[in-house]
Amino acid sequence: MAILTIDGNELEVADGTLILVAAQDQGISIPTFCYQERLTPLASCRMCLIEIEGQKKLQPACATPVADGMTVRTDTSLVAQTRESMLEMLLANHPLDCPICDKAGECELQDQVFAYGAGESRFRDEKRVFRTEDVLLNPVIVFNANRCIQCQRCVRICDEVVGAVALGTIEKGMDTEVTGFENSLAGCDHCGNCIEVCPVGALMSAPYRYKARPWDLTETDTVCHYCGTGCQLTVGMRDGHLARVRSKYETGVNGETLCVKGRFGFDIIDSKHRIRQPMVRRNGNLVAVSWEDAVGYLVERVRGAVEEGGARIGGLASPRLSNETLYLFQKLMRSVFRTNSIDSSSRWASSGPAAPGLYEALPAMFDGLYARRPLQDVLEADCILVVGSNVTDDNPVTDYLVRGAVRKRRNKLFIVSARPSRLDAEGAGFLRLLPGGEAGLFAALLDGLVEDAATEKSLPTACPDGDAQETDRTETAVPATPAWQEFLAGAIPALAAARTVTVLIGTDLLRAQEAAAALRWLRKLGRVLETLGKRVGVQFLFDRPNQMGAWELGGLPNMLPGWRPVDDGQSRAVFEQAWGTSLPSEPGADFGRMLAQCEAGEMEVLYVLGSDPILSYPDGALVESALSKVGLLVVQDAYLSETAGLADVVLPAANFVEEPGTFTNNEGKVQRGREIRPPAFEAMRNVEIFGSIASALGRDLGPTAAEQVFAEITRLVPSYRGLGFEAFDGAGAFTVPTENAAQDDPDDPPVPTPRESRGFALVTGDCMFHSGYLSRHSAILETLSAEPYVEMSPRDGRQLGLSEQASVIVRSRHGEARARLRFNKRFPDGVVFVPENFADLRLNRLLKQGEYPCQVEILKA
Repeated sequence: MAILTIDGNELEVADGTLILVAAQDQGISIPTFCYQERLTPLASCRMCLIEIEGQKKLQPACATPVADGMTVRTDTSLVAQTRESMLEMLLANHPLDCPICDKAGECELQDQVFAYGAGESRFRDEKRVFRTEDVLLNPVIVFNANRCIQCQRCVRICDEVVGAVALGTIEKGMDTEVTGFENSLAGCDHCGNCIEVCPVGALMSAPYRYKARPWDLTETDTVCHYCGTGCQLTVGMRDGHLARVRSKYETGVNGETLCVKGRFGFDIIDSKHRIRQPMVRRNGNLVAVSWEDAVGYLVERVRGAVEEGGARIGGLASPRLSNETLYLFQKLMRSVFRTNSIDSSSRWASSGPAAPGLYEALPAMFDGLYARRPLQDVLEADCILVVGSNVTDDNPVTDYLVRGAVRKRRNKLFIVSARPSRLDAEGAGFLRLLPGGEAGLFAALLDGLVEDAATEKSLPTACPDGDAQETDRTETAVPATPAWQEFLAGAIPALAAARTVTVLIGTDLLRAQEAAAALRWLRKLGRVLETLGKRVGVQFLFDRPNQMGAWELGGLPNMLPGWRPVDDGQSRAVFEQAWGTSLPSEPGADFGRMLAQCEAGEMEVLYVLGSDPILSYPDGALVESALSKVGLLVVQDAYLSETAGLADVVLPAANFVEEPGTFTNNEGKVQRGREIRPPAFEAMRNVEIFGSIASALGRDLGPTAAEQVFAEITRLVPSYRGLGFEAFDGAGAFTVPTENAAQDDPDDPPVPTPRESRGFALVTGDCMFHSGYLSRHSAILETLSAEPYVEMSPRDGRQLGLSEQASVIVRSRHGEARARLRFNKRFPDGVVFVPENFADLRLNRLLKQGEYPCQVEILKA
């Protein structure tokens, strides 16, 4: 610790603290342009110069650490004169075009000139002009070089945080100019973080340009609805329409950064594809009707199936919806429709030959092993293992945070994924592993740790639950390739030496049929690490905003809210007493089994809430056939979808800015999504629709206001107990671990044998610019990425006689699709990636449940 004096105030701060930070903590304002906490100090703007007793020259507060006995003065006449001079130099070439600059009203240069400027300039020379017109660097970023003050924030955030390294500088001195390659940013991430950190109007948002002034906007803080990172952002509306989305400095898990989807994908709220009014199918066509007629028709068709016991009724909900909506939907299905056939994803391998199934393996993951704490804290672990995720595309802001943590702490990062990500360059090791191989990986890591611990005599003879650990499991699980051996040679010693370990699990693991075995092996690996005295934390990297909330609040066929088994009498009694009705006692069907019932003509009613399984379910032929055979298909959504096109009843729902609610992000933190405007057209809030249906069936679903529904959740779901709706006005609040998770298996789960590979292995997922099929309703995101593509290694392409941008056919046993070819020199041989975000491609027609990754061949079109 160091004791110093700043402007007569004595304080004690940690060694290494910057003077600027120490002063700010004391409420002493020191101006700066180039400094930001998450960026390396540059000291280029010289606005933060201060006097230090005993030093002849002024020193930059943003780059000078404190020292014991130091005396600092920030308010002397010399400091004030220097600030005036620096501002005068900046204004010497800065255009005085504030009336037409988008930054006016929130410009840091304006603010500092008013606070510290001389009020009059001595310069009379002509201003330097780089160019007379602004440059459109890409469809979302506009650059005015004449306004740039060379703080270099944009260059540093693109390199140090985003990792794209798309911006740099040319020339020197007063001629220095920020630019992209060939004066373009066409190949960058389009995230707009450079716009956010720019203190002046040099980098501007093209979609927001000339739309409004800051004082014209009605701004609302809410959370992003695209992935599970749970970024906080501020939505600016003008006259009921979206003007812009921005983020606030060091607010939320994202701390001012956003990805392209979060910053530019919110125009979805004004999409032309909104469902405007209720519709029912008559004479083969969907026709608009009143809400009364739509609900009446639905109830008339549903009543018989309900009276028969609900066995022929199923429901599928989207994990993009709020906690309150998902909780009330499962309550409607169980207490009114009398069914446990409820699912909250159409993409996971939840059923099939793997035993036990994925949903049976989930509860054990969400007890103390799951790290319900800030991601920044979790990333302080000595060793970080990322498995089954291309973090750069699936969770871009998480990618930023991992990069920042590794560069700051120099901890060990290991990446295991089917395709390369930008984080590979930051890691101590990476391994290209197809989905389905994760169980073998975890088993091999466990074996290596047990062997290492036995050598060091630091592990008890029996591991958790008395399991005697063997060390030969991986020999038949995974080929002993050089890459595999090299990865284990780095990862096992790193895990053994670490005091804290974090494992981040991506959605690729959940798609494969071996997902249940992988989770059981991960559980065992975590328990062994804990036995070795390490603190272990696991978090999922969900690519949807509320998958964790959906699971914890009963969006599963075998679990009531709070991970309570539906076939447990005591668990059911809790909800039967609260809801005033008996509940079905047998586990229901997951979505795969529901489709099998539909195909067999055994499903009378299927209620689809905010999901589009026609495009997302990994068996296009089956889902199209099955949904055409269901007795009554009900679709409740904000946007028109392919599934809505087959529906018998279509109910227009509010979108995510038109109803309040909470979301549980990947950290296990509950955050508030706020209502920004009333539902458009004839749409209703989701929970109000549920209440209307229940009432028409003669049942009372209880309160439907978001605050009241959440209060019910906190009473009945242990992990949410003690949380209050009002607590979410700030950064949110964390849930707590469950205490009723399933017991660990006494026997080792089998390690699935790798499937034979013929041709290429097709993997899918989100690309950087899209999130599932929802983002296609964003005009901006569609502009940035409008066409599907096939990505593969140049070596594979050359062997097939293919060239970049060639039109190719991707063919499986079940179907084929056409797209342009992209080469990625870091891509593994034998693997191709096609994003799942383009509806016209109908990628799921190539897939079949239980066969992921899908074996395909690549042909020249």
